[in-house]
Amino acid sequence: MSKTILCLHGYAMNSDWLRQWLAPIEAALADRAELIYPQGPIACPEAEVRAMAKQYQVAVPETRIGSGQNWCWYRATNDKPPAYLQLQETLAYMDRYFSENGPIDGVLGWSQGAVMAAVMAALQESDAVYDFGFKWAVLCGGFLPGDPEVKCFFESQLELPSLHVLGKKESEFMQQRGKQLHAAFRQADLLETPVGHVMPVQHPGYMLQIADWMKARLG
Repeated sequence: MSKTILCLHGYAMNSDWLRQWLAPIEAALADRAELIYPQGPIACPEAEVRAMAKQYQVAVPETRIGSGQNWCWYRATNDKPPAYLQLQETLAYMDRYFSENGPIDGVLGWSQGAVMAAVMAALQESDAVYDFGFKWAVLCGGFLPGDPEVKCFFESQLELPSLHVLGKKESEFMQQRGKQLHAAFRQADLLETPVGHVMPVQHPGYMLQIADWMKARLG
């Protein structure tokens, strides 16, 4: 029986963009699981996307910027610590999505999508309102949440089995935050890739290692 895996794109991306990145993983799991790709419910203003790309020196093709192209799961303020605006709206959206498309065996998240996956994992292990019911997570380019209202759920290590995919060429700040997220999970495996803040799509062997980890969890 085929399992279902939820895949969450990063900030200012969309579901089609992530689907293109994950094509090798989807092909490797074709006989085991169906990958589904919800789109973040919050639109990212074009000016905000361009400012983010400049601040973090991320190359975003012009064809990837514009109306209907850029979505996210929450919008972080510039406060220290930040607040994650509209996060509750997204959690309610994901709760409905799980109800309509479940059961969902595991979640793969990229960047902000990895943060969302981690937040959902933390909530389902707490006494919170939400119980999404997934059994494992692959967190790629993720980082420990900074919003105090969310970070408090990570004070004790989470039990959910997880794979953390971190680029060796990430900035020192992102590497530190990624390792903090890795440390927040008790059953956490680590895969370091030879890239920066991007999925290792140009390195097929690493994509297949991710797929193999997921296969082992699918049974």
